[in-house]
Amino acid sequence: MLALALFLLAAADARDPGQGRASVDCQVLADGRVKDCRLVSEDPTGANVGSFALQLARNTRVTPDDRRIRSGRIVLTFRMKLP
Repeated sequence: MLALALFLLAAADARDPGQGRASVDCQVLADGRVKDCRLVSEDPTGANVGSFALQLARNTRVTPDDRRIRSGRIVLTFRMKLP
């Protein structure tokens, strides 16, 4: 969870503290798991939000009928907000 700690530290200096957003593009396997994910975008830049999103994506499953799947790939967007 080093990525989360780095996000928390960087978020303190961001223009909207404690919030972040990242999108990752992943290949979807037949059983709904995702693999070969790559970072598409992150905000705030440099706050390691993207790194944290890539960690979260590893445990993501989607249903085969998910409308976001295109050509066997999906873009997942993670929004993070501290309480």
